[in-house]
Amino acid sequence: MTITRARRLLDDFLSTVTSTMGFRLAECSEHVRLESDDATGLLSWPCRLDPRGFVAFSGIVGVRFEYLSKWLVDDANSKAATVATPLHLLRSDNRFVEWTFTDIVDLEHLRGPILDDLNTLAIPFIERYSTLPNLRKAVESAIATDWINVGLNHDSRVCVLAAIQIVEGDRLGAMKTLDDALAERKGALPKRRFKIEQLRRRLVEST
Repeated sequence: MTITRARRLLDDFLSTVTSTMGFRLAECSEHVRLESDDATGLLSWPCRLDPRGFVAFSGIVGVRFEYLSKWLVDDANSKAATVATPLHLLRSDNRFVEWTFTDIVDLEHLRGPILDDLNTLAIPFIERYSTLPNLRKAVESAIATDWINVGLNHDSRVCVLAAIQIVEGDRLGAMKTLDDALAERKGALPKRRFKIEQLRRRLVEST
């Protein structure tokens, strides 16, 4: 089986699974569901061909806020998630698991386990973080696991928080968030400052 054939088989199967929850297949093998006028729930399924002769795949859940994306991404047409995390990191033991298949019969046997993960892990994540107040609460939290759980690190957290402040009308607060972060990263590697500096320039140029 080629990776193209495997991807097509997987997309067709997962579409029958996720459509019952209101998702539709979009480009790049991503399943999307509109949560509000500006928030979209996302499900993606990385897959690979294993040398042992089967296809392995896992799941990623995310949320995209359109009005935050204009500040956070370079490409205006990008459909990247604002926050996203692998499904296995939402399990209590964080245990990484890949599902495997060689044909549609194998996939049908996975329908139950996949639905279980979607219902207990993915859907609660989407419903919780598709509201800006809940996302802001997680991003602002002093408890690192709160923002790590939505797939952010020390640097991306700064940018998402500043973008939220911008869209909420607190441009001065956003500038302070960015300036404080840059001061903390003085002398750090350029990659730790790049996105923060980029967002700061966008904010300055938009005033």
